Amino acid sequence: MSFFTASVPNNTLLYHGTHSKEPVAGMEWLAFEIEHAEVFARMRGPGGPGRGPPGGGPGGGPGERPPGGPNGPPPRQGTSKDYLQKANDEPISYGYLQIYRTSRPLTKLLYLDGMSAGKTSMGTLDTQDYVMCKDSDTSATNPNGDYGRAQCMCELGAEYGIEGIVRMEAGFELILCNFAASLEFITANQRPKYDAPEGVMDSSQFEYIRGVAARYQGITFGRVKVDYSSMVSAYFYPLNLTNPDATKSELPRLPVSDKEGLSRLRADALDIFSGDSQTDTVDWQGVVDMVVTRYSDRLQYLASSNLTDRAALSEINFLLSAFIDYTDLSIPNAIETCSRIYLPPMVSPTRSDGLIYEAVFAVTRKICSTLFEVRDVLLGAGNEVDSTVTMPNPAIQELIEYLNWSTWLECGRCAYDEVCYVAIWPWGSVEDHEKPGCVKSDDLSGRRGYWGGWGH
Repeated sequence: MSFFTASVPNNTLLYHGTHSKEPVAGMEWLAFEIEHAEVFARMRGPGGPGRGPPGGGPGGGPGERPPGGPNGPPPRQGTSKDYLQKANDEPISYGYLQIYRTSRPLTKLLYLDGMSAGKTSMGTLDTQDYVMCKDSDTSATNPNGDYGRAQCMCELGAEYGIEGIVRMEAGFELILCNFAASLEFITANQRPKYDAPEGVMDSSQFEYIRGVAARYQGITFGRVKVDYSSMVSAYFYPLNLTNPDATKSELPRLPVSDKEGLSRLRADALDIFSGDSQTDTVDWQGVVDMVVTRYSDRLQYLASSNLTDRAALSEINFLLSAFIDYTDLSIPNAIETCSRIYLPPMVSPTRSDGLIYEAVFAVTRKICSTLFEVRDVLLGAGNEVDSTVTMPNPAIQELIEYLNWSTWLECGRCAYDEVCYVAIWPWGSVEDHEKPGCVKSDDLSGRRGYWGGWGH
């Protein structure tokens, strides 16, 4: 639902899985992680694997169209023999893992948030099919029409100076519009034969998911910098984002019929590339992280069913006391201070900064007001605040339901032979979406269904 400018610094390593040793010159996909690109670098041929990478990801050249790639079928779970067999008359094609390094900073990248590389009919492609490529016939609304989708965005990017598009599926990817202008080719390593001892990789899918799970909190080592002050979001506009499918009401959809509204959204999204990048931007992700890390665990603690009133009051005093001046007791002032403590002063805010500021402030004010409300109830009990276990205050539970933070879905620390498994395209069941958990390699098969007919 949102658009950002982003950049990748010089000397950043990127990976491309393909079936050619020759470096790419034009448009293609790149992965930020080796495991992601390796999926597209598997040897192909009679009896060999190669039909299972996530569609539209880092693999195959423009004329090659890798199986399961931009226009191929969604990947399948597991490695059934029928699935891995290829036509007997198809020649063996060895896979190559190509490694590149940026030869200059990539400063004009478009980041599309959410599962924007997920080839689904659930809304993951709305910002591309109904906004960026709305006047193009290259992608239409076919979820697997990703090659045309990339062509459309790169052609549009040529007009506005956009060098590439950052998206997410099972791993983050970069559609780079011109390899030759931006990358240094380092090497192309041929992958081992699938039937050789060195080609035994029974755990390849598990290790791929392990690599994905390591980036749930974002791409590490500063390899991508998102300019949050450039944000343009569908939520900024009076658009009706209600999902027409009542069974998926929690998932927003862009209103296809509102052509005027979507045209304005598109114009504003492209306008963020019209000027020079701002040097004084606000790290809104960092601001939000400060709020979440302060309150996430503590709100769940306050909502626990074995908490005494005294323990609850102690926790709330800890959270709120810093904002109270006991020489001039003013609860409204304390709520205001609590609500704005992490919000930064802005010297030259963008329009987006102002909107994000108000959105974050609305959330922090809800948190602080609720905590002060519960504090008043506990203090009103006077000397009756003791070690008796009572039901948690319903205001805390209502606040948790309102916030609905992703931190409350985290798996915690999994065992070394497990990964935190989330429904991330193309894999996962409804249960994996609603209650992610630690999963062993042997338990990966059969976990499907969340993404409907376009995933597994």
